[in-house]
Amino acid sequence: MSRAPARVVIDCDPGIDDAIALFLAYASPELDVAGVTTVAGNVGLDQVVDNALRLCDLIGGPAATAPVLRGHAGPLARALRQPDEPVHGAYGLGGVQLPEAVRPVHPGHAVDWIADQVYDSGPGEITVIATAPLTNIAALLHTHPDTRERLKEIVVMGGAAFAPGNATPAAEFNFHADPEAARYVTESGVPLRIVGLDVTRKALTPLTDADVLIADGAPVTSAAGRMLRHLVERYARRHKVRACAVHDALAVAAAVRPDLLEWTDAWVTVECAGEFTRGALVADVHGRTGLPPNARVATGVDAQAFRTFLMTRLLDRYGAHPDGGHASNPETQTQTF
Repeated sequence: MSRAPARVVIDCDPGIDDAIALFLAYASPELDVAGVTTVAGNVGLDQVVDNALRLCDLIGGPAATAPVLRGHAGPLARALRQPDEPVHGAYGLGGVQLPEAVRPVHPGHAVDWIADQVYDSGPGEITVIATAPLTNIAALLHTHPDTRERLKEIVVMGGAAFAPGNATPAAEFNFHADPEAARYVTESGVPLRIVGLDVTRKALTPLTDADVLIADGAPVTSAAGRMLRHLVERYARRHKVRACAVHDALAVAAAVRPDLLEWTDAWVTVECAGEFTRGALVADVHGRTGLPPNARVATGVDAQAFRTFLMTRLLDRYGAHPDGGHASNPETQTQTF
């Protein structure tokens, strides 16, 4: 007997990799996406909300009727810090302009809506997949503390426990954007899985896969391919590799296929005060603190299996020709940066 789909809320800030993560989530029958909540991050909140609405309308089916909600427009404790460089390009989607959304944003606030989903479901039935700064999730756990005992888990794309950051030498962007929120969530006691730069940088999507999606020509696959091509071109200039990490899609994959990754248990927290380390994820894997583990941290990934999983799901769910043209050139996947 097959299992019922896991009911999830996706908290995001689209952003290209968030867009691919949404495509993947709605292409995965193992997930029942209750709704999409938004927070400022890759771009400002108004653009994030507009992007989320357009993406869900483009996906169609359940996504076209799932609620999209506005969350927090800035971090908990400090002024909003926009990215220093336009990583995600025009509109936050690599210059890909999607059709205008045909429905308005849900009138409620993201934090209260997530709380309602948790309270209206049985204990252990709701998973949050958080692919953005953790402002909304920290606010949820603070203002609705009973949700801590009722959430199944939080799957977080964030941090760089054993690798350099991408916002600073020490910190990954999502954690650096709101370190106080990230610290609050990591120390909340909710079951937590962290998918950070340690693994997302090992699971690159090459230009050839972007080209396959573009050539497919269907609305979602074409949009996904053009967004990925923007990221690949940026990576080629910055990192000298013709492939890109699709960070948030790996977090969704971790919720569907945790066996694609290797995990270690650790006590974790986030540095909030360091002059050079603000936003850094600290993971005690050797028990130096004497504190019990509070998270599972991804340390390895089957990069080729993830690449095949992503491409197969996108083409089978959205493609004009679902039986053709999956991932090619597997040797490209061995590149890291």
